[in-house]
Formats: sequence, C-alpha cells, structure tokens
Amino acid sequence: MSKHRKEASTKKASNGSFRSLFMHADNADMFLMAVGLISAICDGLGTPPVMLVFTNKMMNSIGGSSSVSADVYTDKINKNAVRLCYLAVGKWVACFLEGYCWSRTSERQASRLRLTYLKAVLRQEVAYFDLNVTSTADIISGISSDSLIIQEFISEKVPTLVMNGATFVGSYIMSFVLLWRLAIVGFPFIILLVIPGLVFGRILMRLSREIREEYNKADTVAQQAFSSVRTVYSFVGEKKTIKDYSDALDGTVKLGLKQGLAKGLAIGSKGVTFAVWAFLCWYGSRLVMYHGARGGTVWSVGALITFGGLAFGSGMTNVKYLSDAMAASKRIREVIKRVPVIDSENMEGEILQEVWGEVEFKNVKFAYPSRPESMVFEDFNLKVPAGKTVALVGGSGSGKSTVIALLQRFYDPRGGEICVDGVRIDKLQLKWLRSQMGLVSQEPALFDTTIKENILFGKEDATMEEVTEAAKASNAHNFISQLPQAYDTQVLFPSFRINDSFVCISLLLCR
Repeated sequence: MSKHRKEASTKKASNGSFRSLFMHADNADMFLMAVGLISAICDGLGTPPVMLVFTNKMMNSIGGSSSVSADVYTDKINKNAVRLCYLAVGKWVACFLEGYCWSRTSERQASRLRLTYLKAVLRQEVAYFDLNVTSTADIISGISSDSLIIQEFISEKVPTLVMNGATFVGSYIMSFVLLWRLAIVGFPFIILLVIPGLVFGRILMRLSREIREEYNKADTVAQQAFSSVRTVYSFVGEKKTIKDYSDALDGTVKLGLKQGLAKGLAIGSKGVTFAVWAFLCWYGSRLVMYHGARGGTVWSVGALITFGGLAFGSGMTNVKYLSDAMAASKRIREVIKRVPVIDSENMEGEILQEVWGEVEFKNVKFAYPSRPESMVFEDFNLKVPAGKTVALVGGSGSGKSTVIALLQRFYDPRGGEICVDGVRIDKLQLKWLRSQMGLVSQEPALFDTTIKENILFGKEDATMEEVTEAAKASNAHNFISQLPQAYDTQVLFPSFRINDSFVCISLLLCR
C-alpha cells in the first residue's frame, strides 16, 4: 500500500506538458484559440507600444508648433487624433475577440474534460478507489477544482500572458526604434520593475495556497456536519460543530492578515517606477540638450520602458498558474488514460445464451488491495445450485459482503475460481455479467432526480408501463401515486424517506 501511495504522490508532484492543457480542443476550439491569440497580441501591442508612437508624434507636433504655420500644425494634430481614434476602435475589437474567444473555448474544453474525466473515474475498478481515493471529496475535487484550474488558465491567464508578453516585446522594440540611446540606458531598470512583482507574487501564491488548505479543513467540518445532520441533532452537537468550524477558520484569519500586508507591500513596491521615471527624465533631458532628441520622443520611450517592465513582471506572475494548470492536467490525464484491470467498458468475453444461475467458488483466496496482509478468504469453497435461496450468516467482517463483491467482479480473487453455470466469470463479458444480477445494498441510495429517473437506472429504455409494473411488483406503486407529482416527484435527500423495497423497483426492470 505504501508503494502505491508513494507512486501516487510522485505523480501528483510532477507536471504535465503545456500541450496537455488543450487535449480536449477540437477544430472549432483551434479556430477560437487562433483568433484569441492574434487578438491578445494586438491588444498587447496596441497599448502602450502603438499608442505611444502616435502620442510621440502628437507631442512632438505640439512642441514644434512655433516653427510651422497654423494650418500645418492643425493638420498634423488632426491626423494623429484620427489615428488614435482608429487605434481605439481596433483596440476595442481586439479586446472583445480576445475575451470572447478564450472564454468560449475554455467553457467548451472544460465541459468535455469534466465529462471525459467523470466517465474515466466511473470506469475504474473498485480497487483503484481503495488505493488512490481517500474520500468522495477527492473525486469531486478532481472534477471541479482541477478542471476549474485549467479552465481559468485557458480563459484568463493565457490571454493575459500573451498580452503582457506582446506589450513587453513591443514596448522595448519601439523604444529602441524611437531613441536607442535612452532605451539602452533604461533597459537594465527592468530588474527593479520585475523583481518586486515576482517576489511578492510568490509570497501571495504561497499564502493563497495555505488559505485554500485552511478553508478545505473548514469545508470538511461543514460537509461532515451536513451529511450527518440527523446524528448531529440527535446528540445535540450543534454548538460543538459551530465551535469546530469557527476554530478551523482561525487559521484563515491569520493568513488573511499576512496576505493583506503582502498585497500592500506589492502595490507599494510599484512606487519604484517613479524613481525610474526620474532617472529617465534626467538622462532624457541631456539627450535633448546635447544629442538633438525631441521631448515627446523622450517621454514616449520612458513610458515604453516603464510599462514594458511592468508588463513583463505581471506576465511572470502567471507562470505559477501555468505550473498549477499543467500539474492539474497531468492528474486528470493519468485517470483518463488509465485502463482498469477490471474494465467495465471491455466488450470482449463470453455471453451465455441461457442462464440457470448456478454459482460456485472453488478454493478462492482473497485479500483487499488496501489490506493485502489480512486474508479474508483462504481456500474458500461454496456452491449454490440454480434456483435455490441461500443465506450467508456470520459475524461482522466474516466475508459475507466480500462474496457478493467477488461475484460481481468488483474485485478479482488472488487464487481459485468463481464460476457461473460452470464458466469462470473472468471469461464472461463484464457488462453482461453484471446485467444478470440485482443487488439491494444495506444502505440504498437515490440520485437527485425524479423517482421515474431513479427507477430507469435499472433499464434506461423502459417504457412508463414497465416502470409502473415494476413499482407494483415491489409494492411501491401505491405510496408513489400518493406523492404530489407521483413518478415525477423530485427526490431530495434527506427530506425524502425511502425503504429497500423501492430500490428493488429498478432491479425488477432488469428481469
């Protein structure tokens, strides 16, 4: 068991590939991502690189207004103003396409990912859950949390990362084109603009992760209380539950105060831009005096260097989201690609033309995968003739439920054979084998849908007449008919009470 746990933790720690984030993209998603990518690049290049180029020309025109006629000056200002208007319209279109395309494709891909992941989880054998899943919350977390991480990265972080990258590259290219002397001097200051953002970004990420873990502890307390609310009420444990929940939230308060301090320092660290501006203004003034530079050009290059550095710092903070998204995609992909040992989707195997129902266990040896050292059966033998009713009697843990689990091939024995009508069950088609059996467990469960839909789980293509007949056969038709909406009544736990006979209805549909 420890070996499996180590393997699971090793897999969980490693990251997947960037390509795996888009493993559920189809041709339509490829088109949306291509349009969104181009739009994000245009968004990043539009502001500030291209805008500051037009601003540079406008400011130089204003600065040189005394040396040209009024008509020429007005014409230059109008042309630059029109260009800025065109830029504004182009920027609006690019931002709209960027937001729409990435949001749309992320929803499409995440929807398919959740469906595929759920199908893959339901396909796994029971032993997989014994070894790799500690609670149902782990499965829900895989479906919701991991998919949300990927969806958020695709919809928000990818376009933001591309936009910031385009802004950084475009800003520094434009700064070198406009005034390379000032650009060379200002380029090293990118370190002052990037490092504070990276440092505080990592701190905030760590604090966010710790806060999320603390909230998970509080969520666990709430989930346990709500799932066993009758037990809580019966033992008058309301105050204790509230106290436990309050104590679980104490850690989030302390971490929240640290997060607030870190956010304040991160925002305050942006004040270093004023120091960078001061130096660029001083050096730019010397370029104006001794090298014939224009004032508008100096201002534009200074703004390009500053905004480009800030964009680079903002983009680097999204690298952490990339790492989280790739790790989430790897966890999901491992489950999706895993072929279970007992595969319910495998259509190979024999199908008996006629089933008599003779069951035989021959020298069966078995131990649960989670407890391999504790043998449940050692040379277990049992023969149930066809048409006979047999009761297995024994103390708790004697193996009564294990017999049924082995017969339904939830697990495979370590040794020996289990036969139905003389044929080993591992040679039979698994779907067909399970379709020949009906099981009423000790704790019947219903899905959050109508009574009719719950009954149809026994036979999805059954008619309403068959549903009614099955309900009558299980002696449940009368009380179902007395409900406000009869078979269309919504099943809502824990307010809806049900007995074992109702669960038998769906089993009768299989016959």
